Parts: sequence; structure tokens; C-alpha cells
Amino acid sequence: MISFKLFVEAIHHAIVSASDSLMDKNEGLLDKYFEKPVGGEGKNKGALVPKIVQLEYPALDDTGAVTTTTVQVPLITLVPVTASKIEKATVTAEFALEVINDELQISFPNKKISENATVGKLEIVISPQELTDGLELIIEGYANALKRQIT
Repeated sequence: MISFKLFVEAIHHAIVSASDSLMDKNEGLLDKYFEKPVGGEGKNKGALVPKIVQLEYPALDDTGAVTTTTVQVPLITLVPVTASKIEKATVTAEFALEVINDELQISFPNKKISENATVGKLEIVISPQELTDGLELIIEGYANALKRQIT
């Protein structure tokens, strides 16, 4: 048998831990789209710089002929950025209740207590999280810089 209070605390701890794990994964976005400058580039040597790809982009010259120009494209402007969060966690389980020493105790029997008993189930809903204002502004700033290169 286990204390019902400890059981609820264990489930809460597991959900918080899973949520923290998702947040760590979301922080990994920085490593995916930014890197440390090579050889001390940039004004702030410790500041991250965006990962850049070079693309050939078509343009019209003064005579109307199609030419290509190389543009520096921050990777963060090309790939959809998504973060995740736990929206809902539902735990359903069959257990027996008993009060021992004025404390509610539960146990999980190996076989069904009755024909009407339910089967244990764990449902966790993970959904996309809205981007933070800061990340949206950063992406928008890089997208604007890209627009200036191609217009």
C-alpha cells in the first residue's frame, strides 16, 4: 500500500519533470538556429550569431534581364519554429482505498476487484506552445533583414 498523498505527489512530480524536459528541449532551439562566432567575429565575442545559409536569388537588372544574387539567409527564417508544452495530463487507474492510522492508503491489486472496474490509463496531451514575444521579434527582425537583401 502507498499513501494516497504520496501517490498524488509522485504523479505531480512526474508531470513537472516531463514539463521541465520539454522546456529543456525548447531551449535547444538556440543551438539549432544560432552558434558561437568563429574566430571572434561580431561586436560581442560571446554573443551568439544566427546560422546562415547562402542562397542564389533571382533578380531583374536595369535592362530587365534575370540575374542571380547571393543572399545571406538566417536559418531561423526558413524553418518553422515550434515549441511544445504539456497541456493536460489525465491518470485513470483501478485501486483499492483503505484508511490506516487516519491516513488514506491505496493499493493496486494484481487482479480486477469487480467486473465494473476500469483499466488503468495514462493520457498526456502535448500541444504546440505559442512563441514568446522575444522569439517572434527576433525572427521578424531577421526576416526583415532578408527582405532588404532581396528587394
